[in-house]
Amino acid sequence: MLLGGKVVVGAGNIYACEALHAAGIHPMLRCDRISRPRAARLLAALRATLAQALDLGGSTLRDFRDAHGISGGFQDQAGVYGRAGQDCRRCGGTVRRAVQGQRATYYCAGCQTR
Repeated sequence: MLLGGKVVVGAGNIYACEALHAAGIHPMLRCDRISRPRAARLLAALRATLAQALDLGGSTLRDFRDAHGISGGFQDQAGVYGRAGQDCRRCGGTVRRAVQGQRATYYCAGCQTR
């Protein structure tokens, strides 16, 4: 579970959506159904997503500012998060929104498969 916090702090909703999209994994696929190759792809995508987020100062959805008063810029690069109804930047399909565990999940059914 990317959002779970029992062992380590989860990735967070924005970064989980983006990593799943980058790895081409449908967000409603049960974690016990992810093959080892797909899990490796997801780990690489999560690392790359978090590195990009750090480079861009994180995400600002409301009023977050860092110690220098600067907003994060990752949300402007998002492939799916917050883009429901818009075209997927990868395949041109429509980005969808679903609710899982009281959280909004964004994904592209065209390039994220079960």
